[in-house]
Amino acid sequence: MMKAAVISGRHSIGVVERKIPEPAPGWVRVGVSAVGICGTDLHIYGGMLGNVSGLQPGHEVAGVIDAIGDGVTLATGTKVALEPITACGHCFQCGTGHRNRCPEHRLFGVTARGGMTEYMSVPADCLHPLPADLNDNVAALAEPMAVCVRGVRLGRVGLGDRVAVLGAGSIGLLSVLAAREAGAGEIFVTARYPHQAALAQALGATRVFATIEQMIEALGTASMDVVIETVGGRANSLTEAVNVAGRGATIAMLGVFEGSPGIPGLTFAERELTLVGSYCYARDARVGDFALATSLLSKYRTELPDLITHRFKLDEVAKAYAAAGDKKSGSIKVQIEP
Repeated sequence: MMKAAVISGRHSIGVVERKIPEPAPGWVRVGVSAVGICGTDLHIYGGMLGNVSGLQPGHEVAGVIDAIGDGVTLATGTKVALEPITACGHCFQCGTGHRNRCPEHRLFGVTARGGMTEYMSVPADCLHPLPADLNDNVAALAEPMAVCVRGVRLGRVGLGDRVAVLGAGSIGLLSVLAAREAGAGEIFVTARYPHQAALAQALGATRVFATIEQMIEALGTASMDVVIETVGGRANSLTEAVNVAGRGATIAMLGVFEGSPGIPGLTFAERELTLVGSYCYARDARVGDFALATSLLSKYRTELPDLITHRFKLDEVAKAYAAAGDKKSGSIKVQIEP
């Protein structure tokens, strides 16, 4: 038997015992080393998807291959990160590398059993091998890093671009690195809390502001080539993005919104802006989003550990969710180590 975290109701999560899964043909059993809690997890925990009682969350997963099913060539003992999307594999979207757009796609930790457990079984093609000496907690940042790689790609960040990143949670902070990697000339960030601002600067932000108003006062309206929105929820951040976006700019929406956020339509049209949604990650380029993200973990391995502010054991999952939901506690990325 093994331990697993299970949501039992709105703002309620605990640990249960479940059978250790046996990998089917083409699947792999992973011993989970670290799993992160993200904003989406908090939304689900708070009831955004309705009643999800029985859900085993966790989609930011790193671990070690413990057992393999028939037909799998990966070796046991390999350190891996989980790309947590499965799809039908034969529709047009899957054929063009967009498993994230497949009508039948499932996301481990959201619509399928996730990695907040000691062991999980997943398809072998969802796994990305990592260097054996990469820190386990850094390895579990592969999934949010892949989200940021895709957002920067869809936002069309190019050499020398002026980029605004709205929000300095883990997605905003990792977007700073992804934008740097894409060649951004200047990166400006909004951060609500001093610990977020300090880390944004450490990761390469040109300048950090407490509010969008302060950014506009210092830099002017219509001053950015690309805006990466990472706040979501019930924030007014799409309006903020339009206000700071320059003529012909692109706004990449990474935040998960509750409800239907508004935008200033006349300004949006007059500046001929582009708003692009970004959902998870895809394999529609020579190097897929997740594969590129895993390479960035190694490149920035000395800078990334500072994002992981809190670590908990699986039995402390309720405390972990509380810490993740309270940014005043100094939390950025909270992880569980099963």
